[in-house]
This record gives sequence, C-alpha cells and structure tokens, in this order.
Amino acid sequence: MQILFPTLALTALSCWNVLVLPAYGQYLHEIDWVKRHLATKSPYPVPDSATTDAVIRGYTLEQLQLVVRHGRRYPSDGDTEDIGKVLKKLQQSNNRTALDWLDNYENVYTPERSGSLDENGQLEQYLHGRRVAKRFPKLIDAIFDQDVPSGIDSASSESARTLQSATAFHMGLFEGQGALGRSKQFAVPSFMYPTQGDKLISIDDNCPRWDLARENSNVQSDLYGAQTQTVTAQRLSEAFGVYLTADDVEAIYSGCCFDVAHRNRPDTFCSLLSRQEILEAEYREDLSYFYKYSYGGLPLNGQVACALMQSIMNHIENEDTRLVLKVGHTQTVLFLQTFLGVSQNKQMLYANSSQSVIDQRVFRTSNIATMASNVEFQLLSKGENRFVRVLVSEIPVLVPGCKGEEICPLQTFKEALSPKIKCDFDEVCQG
Repeated sequence: MQILFPTLALTALSCWNVLVLPAYGQYLHEIDWVKRHLATKSPYPVPDSATTDAVIRGYTLEQLQLVVRHGRRYPSDGDTEDIGKVLKKLQQSNNRTALDWLDNYENVYTPERSGSLDENGQLEQYLHGRRVAKRFPKLIDAIFDQDVPSGIDSASSESARTLQSATAFHMGLFEGQGALGRSKQFAVPSFMYPTQGDKLISIDDNCPRWDLARENSNVQSDLYGAQTQTVTAQRLSEAFGVYLTADDVEAIYSGCCFDVAHRNRPDTFCSLLSRQEILEAEYREDLSYFYKYSYGGLPLNGQVACALMQSIMNHIENEDTRLVLKVGHTQTVLFLQTFLGVSQNKQMLYANSSQSVIDQRVFRTSNIATMASNVEFQLLSKGENRFVRVLVSEIPVLVPGCKGEEICPLQTFKEALSPKIKCDFDEVCQG
C-alpha cells in the first residue's frame, strides 16, 4: 500500500483530529511488500513449505548438495560511498518536514563495515541449517559416527562473509550433535578456495573471456535507468530543493534496500520513492544481472558454471558423499541456474519491454538471487532407482530435459546435461 499526501491535506485533516499523515514527497509502504522488491539485496524469503516436504515421502535422501549465496551483508564500498553522498545532499534540503527522519538518522554504513556479514545474514544461514536438519534428520544421523563426521565437503570463496555464512549454516545444521557449549555444537572443517584459480565459486574472477564480454552488459539497464530514474530525480529535486541525479536515485534505492534488510525500516529512504519507482529500480537491477550473469548475455553465461556442475555431478557419483556445501556470491547462484536452464523467461528482457512482460518475468532477482539464495540438489533413491531433484531457494524447479518431472530419474538428468557438461572450463574461459 502506498499513500501520498500533499501538505495542504495535512492542514485540513488535522482539523478532524486524525493521526498526522506523511508530508509531501513521502510514501508509506508495507514492509513485507518492500522486502519482495529489493532485487539482489532482498532478505531471504523463507517459503511456507520449507520444513515440510510431502513430495519426497517414500524416497530416501542419499545426498544433499547446496550452492549458497552468503547472507545479508553491509553495503559494498561503492554503495557505502554513494549512500553517504546522497545523505549529504538531502541534509541540505530546506524541506525538513518531508525529511524529518533525517534528524535522528544514524548512518551505520561505514567503510569499516563495508561488505561484512551482519547479524541478520548470520541468522539467515543458521536458520537454513536448522530447517535442513528438521527436514532430513536421517541424513544428519548418517553423517556422524560417534564424534567423527564423514561424507562432508564444505567450502567457500576467499571472503570473510562467505566463510562466516558456511560456519553459521553448520551451526544450525549440527546443533545438538556435538559436545561444545550449552547448544552442543560441532566444529565442521571448511575449506576456503583462494580467489586466484577458483573455478567453482568465484567464477567471474577467473574467466577472462567473460570479463571481456561483460563490458556491454549494462547497456539495457542504463537505458532503462535513463528513462525512469531521471524522471524520479527531477521529481525529488523539485520536492527537496536540491539537485539530484539518476545516480542519486540509485543510491536512494540502495539506502532503501539496506535500511529494510538491516533495520526493518521502510520509513527512511524507501519513503522517498513511490511503489512504481521501487518497481522500476528493481527491474533496472534485474536487467543488469540478466545480461551480466544470465540469459540476456552471450551464450558464454550458460557455460561458465562448467567446472561447478562437473563437481556437483562427481559428488552425485560418489556414494560416500552425504553433504556438500559451497558458499559464494550472486554470480555463483545465477551462473549455475543459467547453466541448468532454470528461472528462464520465455521472452528476452529489454529497456523497452512492455509492462506486461516486465510484470510477468520469471527472472526476478528478488526471488532467485536474494541474500542467502541457494540451489539445492537432492539425490534420492527408491529401491534400486536413483533420482535428482533441484530446488532454488527451497522451491522445486523443473530442469529442462527432465520431461516435466520434478523428481528426475538420474539417468534422464545426466542425459539432459550431457551436451553441456562435457566441457572444459579453461577452454570456455580462455578460448
């Protein structure tokens, strides 16, 4: 719900003894709605069915593999700087009524915290681990032989926030299984891949061909931003009496995203943007990721998760492996989804796409590439037959080639990926 009230309306309404309403230029948004439209900065949307899964009753879970994005974090260096700059501009406004939240606003987005996992991000991963433990208690039992675990492979990129995310996930997953502290924790060994040469998680840092190809990846998002955010900048400049640019509007959206994600507050930066302007900012970011990491870019985007998918298939063939965790970044989960052919639009996305195409798009990072988003592979058995089931952020997806079957026979799954999985990462990326 959004409401826009001019200042004149306040004078009239105050005579009727009603609650004071927002001043001109401010909007009230339902926080649950905003959380669903923050693109890659969205909090993790836990599905209703996350701890109950009737579909796989009658099957035995032999193995679970998870490729996970880190949890909620503080803004990156660039976003931190941009938020600070736009705050200074807004503080110069004479329209203090419309910006009353600035009087007591504390900017916690400092360079020292830049990119760091926050408490919410740790909790997202911990709770995910708890949900997995609740869904698959037999898997947890199979992992432990007294106080020695077996069949675990845990790794992260060379980043504090990804290693922390892995640790938090394991804390939730194995709580009560060990002997450490009141919650009986267990210390899980986890490997950190050095960025240089990491073909599985920090893929974009090790693929020169992709790095060259991505130079034009923001053409459509820039065009769309010029069409929409320039108009918003004009509106805000007039409302607040300060000169704001399209880049400033992007910084306001970033501030909105992080204030909602970190502080549960839609009444600061978000209050400056209408519902339509938030949707436009979300789509602008989707266009950027659609071309940079997914189906909008060159065919290369569907190939660079080559080594990652080979690793996943190798683990599926290894009967001793029970649990595999790889914690990375936005590009890790998007490259993998693109390789699999899931979360794919029927139509291409452009700056001038019709509103119906924009509204109905499947590729919406607020759903498929949020903080703590993940791609899950379940290896199931029934009798002597084995099956693979794929989920994106705990919601089942259909893999092209699996003939519309959510629980895909392993042989069919292999055949579906066979043309792509016989690849060589160095050949794909060095070319």
